[in-house]
Amino acid sequence: MGKQLSRFSTLNLNKVKQLRQFKIKYDNVRNLELLDKNKDYKVESFNQFRLKIDPAIFKILTIWGRTRPTFNSDEAYLQNYSSLHYPKGKVAIVVNSGIYDAVRSSINQYVVDLAREGYFGLIYTVNGASPSGLKNHLKSIIGLKGAVFVGNVPVAWFEMSDDFYGASSEFPCDLYYMDLNGNWTDPDGDGKFSSHTGNVQPEIWISRVWTPTDEGNNTQQINEYFIRNHQFRVGLAGCSRTGLSLIDDDWEHFGDCSMDSFLPAANIEIITNPAQTTGDRYKTEIQSIRGWATIGAHSSPNGHSFQKTGGSDWVPNTYLRDTRPPKAFFYNLYACSNTRFTSDNFMGGWYIFDNPGGEQCRGLAAVGSTKTGSMLYFENFYTPMGSGKVVGEAYKDWWLALGPDHDLGERQWFYGMNLLGDPTINWWTGAVPVQIGPLNETVFNHFPRATTFTWAAVPISGVTYTIEVDAFGARNSGQWATQTGEHWLVQSGITGTSFNHNFVGAQRGRWRVKANISGLNLPWSEWRYFKYTK
Repeated sequence: MGKQLSRFSTLNLNKVKQLRQFKIKYDNVRNLELLDKNKDYKVESFNQFRLKIDPAIFKILTIWGRTRPTFNSDEAYLQNYSSLHYPKGKVAIVVNSGIYDAVRSSINQYVVDLAREGYFGLIYTVNGASPSGLKNHLKSIIGLKGAVFVGNVPVAWFEMSDDFYGASSEFPCDLYYMDLNGNWTDPDGDGKFSSHTGNVQPEIWISRVWTPTDEGNNTQQINEYFIRNHQFRVGLAGCSRTGLSLIDDDWEHFGDCSMDSFLPAANIEIITNPAQTTGDRYKTEIQSIRGWATIGAHSSPNGHSFQKTGGSDWVPNTYLRDTRPPKAFFYNLYACSNTRFTSDNFMGGWYIFDNPGGEQCRGLAAVGSTKTGSMLYFENFYTPMGSGKVVGEAYKDWWLALGPDHDLGERQWFYGMNLLGDPTINWWTGAVPVQIGPLNETVFNHFPRATTFTWAAVPISGVTYTIEVDAFGARNSGQWATQTGEHWLVQSGITGTSFNHNFVGAQRGRWRVKANISGLNLPWSEWRYFKYTK
């Protein structure tokens, strides 16, 4: 599809639930277009994708349950599922079986990270390419909240004969996995769904850790991603409560894209003036560290096109890959087909994956589309984040707000929507105080047991801190207090970066600390252990 004259979509706003009153006019929105510098408007087709897969396994799927990592003795109570320690439910981590051994340590660390956040991670490996087989397995997991697909995991495709401009289209559709009880049918038996009826709303969220090289299976990039992810979770990768809304000419009325639903308005840089939304300005802005960035431009999997007088600026995917990786942590890519992960070197992938040898990418999650179209109703995505929801939950809420049926306009705009990266985090996940002392496994022998706990400040204005000190056996013999859902000492409202406490006895103790920002339920640091001998 090439560039067309002005075309607009009329959307039925009456059926969409508004989680916050819409401040953007969505009833007459300029359509996104698939644009490419080389005028090649074709994207990889279903048949081209299918040729890369062994036909013998296209309709089969073998699933193996893998053993969860062994937790250390002090956190052994996290080994098995319980509603007390896993209030956020279960997460299926589905890994391509061919890469599992190479990424196993990364997956194990991710399961531990999830556990400390209240998610029970279940590890599975898959061999085969049957979407229905994988979906049936997800349906069998009681209490499932979502799934993270790592590597080349089966892809469901959807086809439309009535897409934008009356064109036909086919595209990867991860909504298929999110909707566990709807009716998806393939009347002509060509391997692509074309009908979706019944209960079409999603029950879970789905995200992909699919690399832009090696057909999604680049193990070096996957391992590097999970290393960065862990560093972010423990406060070692920085954080930001700022935002960027860089929206090209056709949607300049989007303003901040309602990012003020979860970020202070003063912290959001809005660049929508047509004279400023250029390729050079984009290249400058994506080098700034921000919590979230919304990028709006006509695009393809190969790059972004920014309009200017007499033509356009083209920024190729290779710019992020080879020249300057982006520096924001999270992205909303209002950019046609930019996250079409089945395309080699798809640009959306380079927002969160790193190309070794240069500067380091900071991206951890991106929402976008595998087809022409992308997200609208931004208020319904960002408002849940304002109440403290992670990316995956906010993304599912956005889908639910569309209502109990999906009309043509919604299928055209949204059926290619997908999520890349870790859905269990948000900008504040990185706002974790780095502990300074006592160092882990410090042994004290002084009395009285006056103990000073110190940590580094989180670089967010208005932050206060909460510290928890636990004592082994003080509440229940042979157990930590938090192991049984109790607490030994919790002190909130600390404005500095230290806390003095007289510890309870000659025994083991542990401590952790978290930041408090605008009432958000922010994550704890890891436990640090110490011991008094008298």
